Amino acid sequence: MAGPGALHLSPLRKERNVSDRDLGALRAELLRRRRTLLETSRRASAELDALRAADRDPEFEEGAQAEHEQYTLARLGENQRRELLLIDAALARVDAGEYGICRDCEQEIDPRRLAALPYALLCTECAQRRERAQFALQGEPPTM
Repeated sequence: MAGPGALHLSPLRKERNVSDRDLGALRAELLRRRRTLLETSRRASAELDALRAADRDPEFEEGAQAEHEQYTLARLGENQRRELLLIDAALARVDAGEYGICRDCEQEIDPRRLAALPYALLCTECAQRRERAQFALQGEPPTM
């Protein structure tokens, strides 16, 4: 019986481009990034709490700067929460033996893309297709 940190790979896993060694390295990178995000998030949260507790007058430049810092830290927190969710979902896919498969076309995601973006849900082609569709809906030209 495998422990909680063990990889659970389906029999089809051996046919994929991502080797077991690379998969282990990607999993370790996801876990490292997760720890870093949680640590950074805790620090940012403490800084945000300190800024909120500070009694500043927003009419003065210093107060405006503090408000800008609060906004920046709050935004950083939102981005970190989103990335944590993506990382947790990627780890679940690793455990389910579904890691590295595009959600749209069900083809393998290029290992180079996974190395650059370990929580990628889409292959490069499908990600670009979605981005073009999004820009078309918004009336903005893609910048590719």
